[in-house]
Amino acid sequence: MWTDGNYRRNLMDMHIADDNPVYLSHLNTEEYVDALKDAGIQAAMVKAKPHTGLCYYPTRIGEMHKNLKGYDFFGDMVQKCHEKGIKVVAYYSQIFDNWAYEHHLSWRMVCADGKCFREYRNLSNFRTGRYGIVCPNNPEYREYVRESLQELCQNYEFDGIFLDMPFWPDICFCPSCRERYFKETGKELPRMIDWNNPDFLEYAYRRDQWMTDFAKASTQAVKEIRPNVIVEHQFSRITMPWSDGVSEELMDASDVASGDYYGGFLQQTFINKYYQNVSPRLPFVYHTSRCDPELTYHTTTKTRDELFLHVITALVHNGAFLLVDAINPDGSIVPDVYHRTMKEIYQKTSQYEPYVGGKMIHDVSIWLASHAKYSPDETGKEISEHLHEPGVYLDAPVSAASILRAENIPFSVIGSRNIADDPSKVLILSHVSHIRAEEMDAIERYLLRGGNLLISGPIGSKRLQKLLGVRVTGRTEHTFTYMSPTEAGMQYFEGFSHLAPLTVPMRQTTVEIENPTDLTILAKLTLPYTMTGTGRFAAIHSNPPGIYTDHPAAIEKKLEHGRIIWTAAPIELSKPYMSRLVFFRMVKKLAGSLSLESDAPKYVETLHWIKEGKDYLAVINEQEEPPVVPVDHIHITIPTAYVKAVSLPEGEELPCEASDGKMTITIPHLEIVKMIRLQN
Repeated sequence: MWTDGNYRRNLMDMHIADDNPVYLSHLNTEEYVDALKDAGIQAAMVKAKPHTGLCYYPTRIGEMHKNLKGYDFFGDMVQKCHEKGIKVVAYYSQIFDNWAYEHHLSWRMVCADGKCFREYRNLSNFRTGRYGIVCPNNPEYREYVRESLQELCQNYEFDGIFLDMPFWPDICFCPSCRERYFKETGKELPRMIDWNNPDFLEYAYRRDQWMTDFAKASTQAVKEIRPNVIVEHQFSRITMPWSDGVSEELMDASDVASGDYYGGFLQQTFINKYYQNVSPRLPFVYHTSRCDPELTYHTTTKTRDELFLHVITALVHNGAFLLVDAINPDGSIVPDVYHRTMKEIYQKTSQYEPYVGGKMIHDVSIWLASHAKYSPDETGKEISEHLHEPGVYLDAPVSAASILRAENIPFSVIGSRNIADDPSKVLILSHVSHIRAEEMDAIERYLLRGGNLLISGPIGSKRLQKLLGVRVTGRTEHTFTYMSPTEAGMQYFEGFSHLAPLTVPMRQTTVEIENPTDLTILAKLTLPYTMTGTGRFAAIHSNPPGIYTDHPAAIEKKLEHGRIIWTAAPIELSKPYMSRLVFFRMVKKLAGSLSLESDAPKYVETLHWIKEGKDYLAVINEQEEPPVVPVDHIHITIPTAYVKAVSLPEGEELPCEASDGKMTITIPHLEIVKMIRLQN
């Protein structure tokens, strides 16, 4: 398949209006393709239909961008790229389609207040007046997408297609959504959020299924004409709240996990691990912008160090890197980005490509639960007040990843379908509010194989509560709480005590113990003297502990084949270092011996994989802000029979000591990346 070894990719973002004759008047495909070729780019994502809905090719379905004056930009790009040996991925915007929005009023998404998206002005969450958004539940719109995609497939020979924007940016109350929900359930669409109601949980899950169903229909439309085309659906919204309707099931409509992100390198290493595990095919595709920090900053380019770090981080996870560049409205580009910056970067990173792939080795996995992307605090609110940005469901697992990286514990991030066969010693459920029956089946299979669980905050299944030997009774009214360690818990809560309990600046889940067998209470719930948020206080600046209870706040449960540790709140979100160490000690106790140890600083990550019987390490300096400061004298100890460590690609032997079945490697100097092969 053409995607094998295809790691260097590019997209020229061009959602350009046609109400000014200057727009796209300076398009020069020859200059653009020459720049791609000179940079060493292996695949170009080429705009066929952008968010404007104005096609960049002649069409009988919809409308062509009038400033092209009949010029087949897309077809010309396909031809020129193929002549230069560059694969082509067609870009097609779904749901975000201004032309469809303006020409078919009945297709429009309708928000809870009865407005459609272009009726808003200068608000967040796409409510700027620019985006015309239509609903994928509308049968006529779905047929329009099908015909449009099939026209594209019949007329052009591209290698892949990226179907963008398969999500709802808000809860839709259009006639099609109301009719579909009533037909399936006999009920009206809910107007209030209630995560304690099984019907509302099922409604959220049903929206995930609806979006996956739409994506499958688009994929089928492509595959009927071009069965060998690689289909990618925009998957970056997997991190967004439940209202988007995006879940891991979107991979059922995709050949490859692919999506754009604009955060830092902790975010990237987190999502790259997740993509590596859930993508049906590798390499997955990680997109980020040339612009710093994202496309809004059209003229500001990231530093070479930042772009190199993005490329190499994706690569060592066996992912392709796609640079999202931004075309100028007149159609011109900035050639130096390709002839200098990206050319230099890809010349370096291409030397590492032969060594990536294979089986990643890790001790701990973090579960990103895509059907539980909500906050319990939403309950009781009107549906229009739902989360619009990621909340605790993502903040907590990313914070867990931050601690694992800081403490040099090899980790991965997995989806629901990876749980049962996950080889890690510890599975972290970081603020997972709801666990579906099939997910709980997988967790039980994982535990039967001897795996261990670390659960923070909600216990999202009654079956899991039973395994732990408790029953959830609710949450504290207090929004500022404490955990007072017991004598048994001091091994984890070092530095804290009855008089100085661990601070938890949030609510805690409350439980009653129903089966005390092999159960140890590690900490108990402690509350402030007064109720938070009432105006009453003991100390005017703070909420000191004053009410000591016997309610468990942390528990360790021994099972037949493994252990579970539960904390009543996600303490991994804590800012104080001492508090984060409590979480680390719990992970370390459950994991036991590790597959590698390192004294690298907290922003340096070491990855380990086995490919074709050979062991490889990649040590990456993931500092968030440029310039990247080099790190000297890092030591990595790994249990192995190997006695030599060779730096790649240059083949220089690194200082190392081997004894008692272990090898300690010294990295004298690390700038951004050091790739290592172990050998005899």
